[in-house]
Amino acid sequence: MTDFSVPRLVERVMVVGSAFALLGGAAVLDDRVRDRASGVFAGTAMGELTSARELVVRAVSQAADTVGYQSSEHGTLVFFVVAASILFLVMLRT
Repeated sequence: MTDFSVPRLVERVMVVGSAFALLGGAAVLDDRVRDRASGVFAGTAMGELTSARELVVRAVSQAADTVGYQSSEHGTLVFFVVAASILFLVMLRT
């Protein structure tokens, strides 16, 4: 059972507010972000989600290719990336 506490609620509200502030700032500066955000909030999100999915797949594919190349050449760099990823995940869990 989860415990409800005011500090946790305030923390979550701050995270959501920060996300909206970043999205708003990006929308002010870039027309593409504004168009995509308005498409998501207007209900035409399926096309946006499909294009976002394709971008994520392409980025993950590129990252996997890069890791494959780097792991054959630079073992120390791969060790650093794995250690940093583990520490990042531990940091998010606490």
